Amino acid sequence: MTPGPGGRPTALSTLLFCHGLGVNTVALPLLALHHGHGAAAVGVLVAISGCGQIGIRLLVARWAHRLTERGLILAAAALLCLSSALVLPLPALWVFVLASLVQGVARGIFWVGVQAHVVRSVPEPRRALAMVDFVGGIGLVTGPATISLVGGSLHAALVLGIGTSAVAALPALRLTRLPLPPPEKAAGQVWAVWRHPVLRPPVLAAISTGTWRGLLGSYVPVVLAAAGYSASAVGLLVGLGSATSIAGSMLAGIAPPRRLGPLYVSGAVAAGAGLAGIGLWPGQLPVTVVLLLASGVGAGMLQTLCTSLAAQAVEPAERGRVVADVGTYRAVALLVSPLGIAALLPVFPPGPAMALVGAVAAVPALRRPPPTGGRPPVGRADGRPDG
Repeated sequence: MTPGPGGRPTALSTLLFCHGLGVNTVALPLLALHHGHGAAAVGVLVAISGCGQIGIRLLVARWAHRLTERGLILAAAALLCLSSALVLPLPALWVFVLASLVQGVARGIFWVGVQAHVVRSVPEPRRALAMVDFVGGIGLVTGPATISLVGGSLHAALVLGIGTSAVAALPALRLTRLPLPPPEKAAGQVWAVWRHPVLRPPVLAAISTGTWRGLLGSYVPVVLAAAGYSASAVGLLVGLGSATSIAGSMLAGIAPPRRLGPLYVSGAVAAGAGLAGIGLWPGQLPVTVVLLLASGVGAGMLQTLCTSLAAQAVEPAERGRVVADVGTYRAVALLVSPLGIAALLPVFPPGPAMALVGAVAAVPALRRPPPTGGRPPVGRADGRPDG
């Protein structure tokens, strides 16, 4: 599996950015808990990050004909540095709110920029997307592991994360310049993709991966900390979940087309069952490790499949916009999943509440995708006829 055009700069930017993001997504909720803001506040903070992602994705989809992928990646690196820096001097709740919002904007525009560049650079993007997910997963593993390497100091880990996020801007300067899509291709409605039958499986997969990623960065650390694990152990366990998602992405990238349907279904079941199991049995370390392994592999497979199936379902000129549109559903799940847990907390403890919401990640298993991700019978991704 080799990188496509501009693959090395894209891969290096992704690795460095995701390292900083991995530090940020684990350190923010743990630091908020350390300063007494409570489990419900953590869910709200992650939901705010999801709001930032949704809003920026909608804007990017609207202005895709004016924004370059390189500009999006550079802006994302700067914003992630800002998010991590905001919480260092002041632990007030409003600062965590602002940092979470900036983090959501940063990760939203970064993934739009990187994925749009990949799918517009190669004819068949599944293997190239798997490579991006692979290096991104490495960054999301090494980021949380940094917390353990610095002795559990969340402030020191955030400082290191700021450094790697800043360096992520340098490889982006070498990205190949691609022609911008025409304005009419950027004017589609995000929610219209659901009306197209071929785009429903990638949308459901995006919802599943958003649920998994949202909980891994919010209530999984909360539940594990409540079960008695130290901050260092929580960082390592969350990093383990991200590490196994790398294997899932690689598996989806190298699998033959006839195996994509079974991978899609099994990935959804593993992601949902893993999250539910962690919520119910967090105190048993062997069980927790196995569940993190299973859910990570499943979510990794769906992460690669949702983007590649969406890109292959439309004409090449529409790929960038459709990838941004489908990613918006992932951001919605990232928003709704922690909010759902926060709403259940008055009735259920955090663990059972996470089990109920995490089971949503298994919903894509109810629908089998087309095995090859062929293009739809009409020319537009929103289901309207050409012309």
